[in-house]
Amino acid sequence: MSSSRRTWLITGAASGLGRELATQLARRGERLVLWDRDADRLERTVSLLGPAVIHRAFVDVVNSDATRDAAQRAVDAAGRISRVIHCAGILRVGPALSMSATDYRALMEVNVLGTVNVARALCPVLIENGKPHDRSQLVLLASVAGLRGIPTLAGYSASKHAVLGFAQALHDELADQPIDVRVVCPPPVDTPMVQNLPELPAIYKLSPPQPVDKMATALLAELEKSGFMVMLDSTTKLLWHAQRALPSGVQWALRKATKR
Repeated sequence: MSSSRRTWLITGAASGLGRELATQLARRGERLVLWDRDADRLERTVSLLGPAVIHRAFVDVVNSDATRDAAQRAVDAAGRISRVIHCAGILRVGPALSMSATDYRALMEVNVLGTVNVARALCPVLIENGKPHDRSQLVLLASVAGLRGIPTLAGYSASKHAVLGFAQALHDELADQPIDVRVVCPPPVDTPMVQNLPELPAIYKLSPPQPVDKMATALLAELEKSGFMVMLDSTTKLLWHAQRALPSGVQWALRKATKR
């Protein structure tokens, strides 16, 4: 179904996949509402995209009240919002037993509670604006690490498993409403979040970070199709099927790939 001239709200739009999605949608002539907690980077994104951005807000999605207020301001500014892509998230790496409690807490607050807050604030908007022949979409980002726990990514994997579980439950609860809840499980993507890591996780030898423009193009193409779970590359699809059919083989491959 064509997405021509819809209004899309994108969180985490100041950099990485969120910015690239906004850029590609702007080229298509779409109307954009952009959120991020990094004001300086968000302003740079807005300046790049020009009049396609009809509203932007500096939002920390961990704050439920601020997220709800930002949703109301977005509706006041943009009118009918029918697409939300929630890209805001963080990455922390390290062995499961030595990662700090602070890092674990940050992963759960941003990746999990942030997702819940965005859904609670914007699902009523999307339901109101959806139609039987033109259903709204809430797109939540999990990860390939949400399909299977990854060594040195225990905290991140746990947070993305939680996103996937939340999305599955929400999808079923809202099945009778004019909204499609989708969850995306991308591979590692070559974004500032990955580039700024002190050291790349060993698993990235098996699944190297993919170009952000390629992943954004693939994601938008998949959103034109039906289905709950979206996987963007062959490695993720292989892991998903192999984990179900031959889990011991996946365990062997991951242990071999991450052994130092």
